[in-house]
Amino acid sequence: MTFLHWIGETIREQLLHVPMWVARWLFIGLLLVLMGWVVQLPVAAVTPPGRRSQWYEDLRIWAWLALMFQIVIYSVF
Repeated sequence: MTFLHWIGETIREQLLHVPMWVARWLFIGLLLVLMGWVVQLPVAAVTPPGRRSQWYEDLRIWAWLALMFQIVIYSVF
């Protein structure tokens, strides 16, 4: 067994001790943090430049909805 195999096997053995519910909630927490970051983005970064944009052109809305959809999926399954 090479050194890299030993490292990989050690990490794998340690990760097998993490319960699935903990991994699920950590991932959902990461998505929630990402949702908070998306909401905090400035308007200039998420709308078309040079003109006043419509509400549906704000990328924060669609990113937030996509993240919410992923949270529902990972919460249920």
